[in-house]
Formats: sequence, C-alpha cells, structure tokens
Amino acid sequence: MPKINLLDKSVYELIAAGEVIERPSSVIKELCENSIDAGATSVTVEIKRGGISYIRVTDDGCGIAYEDMPSAFLRHATSKVYTADDLESINTLGFRGEALASVCAVGRVECISKQSGEKLGSVYRIEGGECVEYDRTGGADGTTIIIRDLFFNTPARLKFLKKDVTEGNYCASVVEKLALSHPNISFRFIRDGRQTMLTPGDGEYYSAVYAVFGKQFAAGLIPVENIYRDTSVTGYVSSPLFTRANRTMQHFFVNGRSVKSPLCCAALEEAFRNNIMVGKFPACVLCINTDPAKVDANIHPTKTEVRFTEEKTVFDAVYFAVKNALMGYDESREIKLPSVPAPAAPVAPAAEKPAPAPVKKAAGIVYDEPKTMPMPAAKSAEAYPKTKIEPQKFVLRQETPFEMKSEPVKAVQQIIPEAEIPVPKPVPEKKETPLSELPGFAFLSDKSFVKKEQPPEPVKPAEPEYIPERIRVVGELFHTYIVCEGEDSMLLIDKHAAHERINFEKLKKGFDSSAQFLMEPAQVQLSPAEYNGISEFSEQLADVGIILDLCDNCKVNVLALPQMLDREDPCEIVESIAKIAAKGNSNIKGELFDDMLHTAACKMSIKANDINDIAELQAIANEVVSNKDIRFCPHGRPVCTQISKKQIEKYFSRIV
Repeated sequence: MPKINLLDKSVYELIAAGEVIERPSSVIKELCENSIDAGATSVTVEIKRGGISYIRVTDDGCGIAYEDMPSAFLRHATSKVYTADDLESINTLGFRGEALASVCAVGRVECISKQSGEKLGSVYRIEGGECVEYDRTGGADGTTIIIRDLFFNTPARLKFLKKDVTEGNYCASVVEKLALSHPNISFRFIRDGRQTMLTPGDGEYYSAVYAVFGKQFAAGLIPVENIYRDTSVTGYVSSPLFTRANRTMQHFFVNGRSVKSPLCCAALEEAFRNNIMVGKFPACVLCINTDPAKVDANIHPTKTEVRFTEEKTVFDAVYFAVKNALMGYDESREIKLPSVPAPAAPVAPAAEKPAPAPVKKAAGIVYDEPKTMPMPAAKSAEAYPKTKIEPQKFVLRQETPFEMKSEPVKAVQQIIPEAEIPVPKPVPEKKETPLSELPGFAFLSDKSFVKKEQPPEPVKPAEPEYIPERIRVVGELFHTYIVCEGEDSMLLIDKHAAHERINFEKLKKGFDSSAQFLMEPAQVQLSPAEYNGISEFSEQLADVGIILDLCDNCKVNVLALPQMLDREDPCEIVESIAKIAAKGNSNIKGELFDDMLHTAACKMSIKANDINDIAELQAIANEVVSNKDIRFCPHGRPVCTQISKKQIEKYFSRIV
C-alpha cells in the first residue's frame, strides 16, 4: 500500500470548495444566504459573463467587524453555531462556515464591509486562499463582496462550465428562488449591465411572485394558507386550467430554504388528482414552516435537500392545504369574443378642377412654366381601406364561474331611491346605522342580517320545476356539446366529460369495501421501504377490504380483496399500494382505486355523437350547475365553458 500523506492546505481547500461551489450560481446562493442571515432588507446581485468573470453581491445587513474580517474567510468559522445542540434547531440558512472559505479558494475575492455606528469600514482582498490586502476604508453600512475570475486556479473545473447565457440563467434562477422565499427583502438582479429583476420587498408573497414570473403567471394562481398541527403551509398554486408539462415551476421552501422535496411534490400532485390532465403538472410557490428541530438541513453539501422526522405530518399538511384551496376555488373558462372594429365613415373625394387650356406658344419665344406650390392631391376611394370582418376566434381566459342568484328582486329594491317607491300608506321610516359603525359587528355584512330576519327553513333539494328557470338547455352542438342559457351567460357543456365526472363521484360514494377472500393467498415480494410503508397502513387497507398477512423477509400474502376488484391481479394491486405507502401518502384508498373508477365511469357514460333527448341533456346540465365539484372530468379535461351576455351584446354592438 502506498504511503499515506497529509494533503497540503491549498489542495484540500480546493477539494472542499468543489463540494460547495459547483458553478457561479453556487457562489451567489451562498453569499445571498449570508446577506439574509445578516438581516438585510435589500440585496443587489450583479454578474458579467454569466458570473464567470464578475460577481458582486451588496446588502445593507449588519456588516462584519474589522477584527473579525480575516476569521470570516477561515474554514469552519461561523457566527451561527456554537455548540452541537445548535445543530438540532437551525434557524439560519448558513451555519457551516464553509461558504466564504470555499469561494476565496477558487476566485479573487474582495470584501468591503462596515457596521452601523462605525466611522470606517474594512476592506479585505484574498486570492486563491492567500490574503493580499487588509485595511480600513470608507463605505456604506452593510457588506459588498466582489468575485473576479472564478475558477482561475482550477482550469479543469472551468472547462466544464456551460455557455455564459446558460450560467447566467442558473444565477437568475437562484436569485428568483431567494426572492420568492423572502418577500420581505427587496432583491435586484443586474445582468451584463441591465437590470432584469426587482422585487418590492413589501412582505407579500403575491408581489414577489408577480415580480419574478410576471402578470400572466400570477393571474392564474390560487392562494393557499393552512395550519396542520405545528406545520403551516402558505403560498400559491396554479389553477387546474393552467398546468405545465414538467415540474420545473414547482417551488418548495422549508423554513425559508429552497429545497427539492419528493415528499412535497407527491403531496401536491395528490391534491390535484382528478383535477388536471394525465401527464400535466401543477405549478406552485409553497412555503412550509415547521419546528426546526424536526428538520435536518445538514444532509447535503449545498443544503438543497432536507429530511423530516415526521414525514406523514408534512405530507398531510401540504395535501390538506392545497386540497382545501382547490375545493374553495370554483372557476370555469369563458370564451371572450373580440370586439369588431366599426367601419370607417366614407369621405367624399374632392372635386377635380378642370385642366387649364393649353397655352399657345409663338415661334422663337421660350415661356417659363408658372411656379406654384403643389396642392395635395385628392384621395381616391382606393386610398381608404375597406373594412373587412374576419372570422372571429374563440379566446379562452379565466373568469368567475357561472353562479345562480337566489334573491334578484331584493337586490333591485335596494338600489331604488326611497322617494320613488310608491307608498300606499304611511310607514314609519327606519334609519339603520351602518354596520361599520356598530362596535363588534364590523365583520358582519348586510346579507347576514337579512338571513336572521327570515325564519329558518330546512335544507331541501332543489325542485325540478325551478332548475330549468336557472339554466335552460337550448340544444346540442355537433352531438357533443350541450348549449345552455343562464341568467346572464351562455354555457357549453361537454356531455361526455360531464357525465363521466358525475358517474365517477357516484362510484366513489358507493364504493363497496366488503372483502372477498381468495381461494389461495397470493405472495408478493417487496423492498424494505415498501414493506415498512404497507405495514404502517395495514389497518387502513383492511377497512377497505384488502386483508394482508405480513411475513418475514419483506414478503406479503394477499388474503382478500374488495368485491369490486375481484377480477384484478392481487399482486399488482399490492405492489401499487406499496409504492404509494413508501412515499408516506396516507390517502391510499383514493390513489389506489382512482384508475379503476376512471375506467368504470368512462364505460357507463354517454359518448360524443350519441343521440340524446333534451331531458337527458337537461339532467346533466342541472347536475353541473348545482355541483361546483363537477368542473373537470376524472382525466382533468374541463367540463364546461361560458360566454357572458355582456360579451355577446358587446360583440353585436348593442352596448359600448
């Protein structure tokens, strides 16, 4: 065996820096996290050539003392951890003391810092881990760190970097995530001399999302806010109508730290199940705050992964928060008709003057032509464009769904002036005090008092005679879409998608969980993770008719299945359950039978191009309008869309 030697400082620092500093975006992440931990309210990040040649991070935090400046660039030197017990409840983004040491090992670093109340700050320059300058200097409160020529002493690492544009995009992505996770800090990103991002830092998550992703993305978001046990989930998720083909727009933050969490992804997508198309993924910006003692952020060198001590609690917190937000948010697509430009008024062409008579010229005499100012020629009819009405295209946009008004008459009576109401006999006037002026009743509305005046009535299902007054089936389009008339809109309903969702909901409510024992037990071999997961949920599985016998060596015997699954392969069913249980998903029943119920609901539903009478179509339309849960088919396709009466009247120029 060769002799064992102790590595030189310059060598082991480069090795350690390779674990933390992978590319310029890694430098920005570490420096910005230090700025956040320093209590900064504004952070400016500037890069050139994708951050390879120049990186500058400026903040207005607490700054670094002059005497502590050299120690800040030493490895394992930190002001955030003192004892081993501090690692069990980390409240800061950085804590190892490796960021500055790793950065200065692979670049030329200049740090200028000044604490509040001091007359002078300090400047510290270090190249390749060796100090070049250490002195006093003037400057603003806070810290500015400049890195030039990243990886100048490690050409092997430099040649594996991508193009400047790609590296710059990585840097922008890091700043965007930090801005989303800390909306109370104003982030400014300057790229090759041009500002590309600026967040207001007003503490509102929506403001940060709007500044980072733009108006179009922010318009299709649903707010999420819920507390489950000691875990809170806040942020936004995309509407089921606005999904993506991948998971790149799923952003999770745990205690302010951007992380990649398969657990949170599984909880998010489980909450969206049956509301989005298969193969599509929701977007989100979710901030999960929990007890730091239950989160281990020290399992990855770049701290992009975390481990939870109570994974089921975190899964349920994300699942219920997103599910509640989706259940409380009702929407439908509206077809917007573009306005038709009014034809231009015809303009009569100016009368042409008669041509002057030709001048007779005598022989040998030269006549000059009269010099006059050129007059504008009269425009002919061809100079005016003809108005042509092009075929209009349907444009889908998100609008408030169709809702029924239960008391239209009362709403009209409230806006009629009191002097114009005919009074057959004198009635004493009642001057009601505005609700906002009543102490303790500011949270009540006029509708609350109206309900109290009415005698309580038992809740009854809507009568069939009253439903056609709320929505009336006019006909059918292409033997596929039901055309309905509402109070102030026209609805188009996909009859197959709507009927499929109606049957799917009925099957879920009428699921038969009685167990049917097999003639001979079927044995399944599972992995240790799958075996542990299915062992945890064995009682829940027995409640829905799946009875298992847990054996040694990660083997499971299937003894019984629900009667609805008597034709399915027991081994495939248990393997599917085991995969779900290994994720920590507590909603095994819902995920297990969804595909089967989808197939059953599809087979028993009416199809496109089927011939149906008005009564059948009216029943489907009534169910869609009365049940706001029926907005998507089990595969995620939208069920209905609408055109508002106002849009139709505006299109035909009945209103301006």
